[in-house]
Amino acid sequence: MSDSSLGQVLAEWIESVRVESLPADVVRACADTVIDTVGLSLAARRTDYVAALRDAWTGEGGCTILGWPEKRDAASAAMINGTAAHGEDFDNTFEGCPLHSGAVVVPAVLAAAEAFGLTGQQVLKGLAVGTEIMCRLGLVVQKGVHTAGFHPTGVLGTMAATTGVAAARDLSPKEIMNAWGVAGSMASGLIEYLADGTWTKRMHAGWAAQNGL
Repeated sequence: MSDSSLGQVLAEWIESVRVESLPADVVRACADTVIDTVGLSLAARRTDYVAALRDAWTGEGGCTILGWPEKRDAASAAMINGTAAHGEDFDNTFEGCPLHSGAVVVPAVLAAAEAFGLTGQQVLKGLAVGTEIMCRLGLVVQKGVHTAGFHPTGVLGTMAATTGVAAARDLSPKEIMNAWGVAGSMASGLIEYLADGTWTKRMHAGWAAQNGL
């Protein structure tokens, strides 16, 4: 029996993934998720919450704010785009938990692509691996995150965004494990919005995306 930790096993698997070996339906699912996420972000571009984030997250950089001409740093772009994609609650849903992977993984990986000059192949790997990890975490915890009073898209999404960016950047297993350790300290998202209707739920996807960066 191996003495490797679960984290090490996962990190070594992530490093081993080759884009050319991805099944065609996975590639298609990644493309559909990007289209869905971008479309939802554009649909929400003129909402008050997107306006508030554009005013608040103003770091300078070369990353795209979907639907707007200005650029931001990677963290600001991920925060704004992730919130926009999740804001109207029509983003793709994995019912095993449930959780929303597209609004988290796509903004994080796209921002990383612009910030670090990643290739299309690297982006595809990040999308596929980040989404896989998020959904599998959801299968493990199921309703456990909700029961504890937290929003799984925010909590598990932080780990998924980190995974997606790490995979896209071809980090080593040790670097991936270190990134998870840091990201785990930032995972958050209370489900108090279910009780009082607060709009912070919209922000959980964006917060998870920028945590991953």
